[in-house]
Amino acid sequence: MRRLAILAIGLALAACGEKQPTESDFKAALNQGFEKAGRVCVPLNKGFPVTLNQMEQEHGIGRALSALEGAGLFTSAADGKGRRYEVTDQGQKFYTEREGQSIGLTVQKVKHGFICFAEMRVEKVTRWDVRPDQSFAVSYTYRLENIAPWATAPSVIQAMPKLSLWINGAQKAERKTIVKKTSNGLDAVADKDL
Repeated sequence: MRRLAILAIGLALAACGEKQPTESDFKAALNQGFEKAGRVCVPLNKGFPVTLNQMEQEHGIGRALSALEGAGLFTSAADGKGRRYEVTDQGQKFYTEREGQSIGLTVQKVKHGFICFAEMRVEKVTRWDVRPDQSFAVSYTYRLENIAPWATAPSVIQAMPKLSLWINGAQKAERKTIVKKTSNGLDAVADKDL
């Protein structure tokens, strides 16, 4: 029994020798992860140029594209029974594409468009928990910097619920991500897409 007590004390002292991460360590790791990932973007769920049918124009993506067209980021023209949308030169500053998959009868690689509108920074680290693999589940609130002027236009916010979540959640909404210990310090897995 005495041996167990001595072993437990020895393990506790050894663990104390390792510097435990602090709030500022987590904040720095998260901000570095956000810088690597780039601007905050919301998905448009289409690659461009794209032609939308009447149903798509009246609901979902059509409403968003109409608002973004009003902001000068897209242009549109009648195309048969649909409407064709293209990214403008101004829109290219905010538009990016990522490869994804379309699942139907067959799985196909497709490009999905995203519109990027701000940079994210940690406002406050609210808590962290050690996970079984010795990584950390870190909860935090965020702030947005360098917000694109069009992103706060009421017509755009109303037409794009995901954008609204980001803008209205700044400094209020709590997010969670995983931070891992590496030989170079802490490394955050920063997912900025809602």
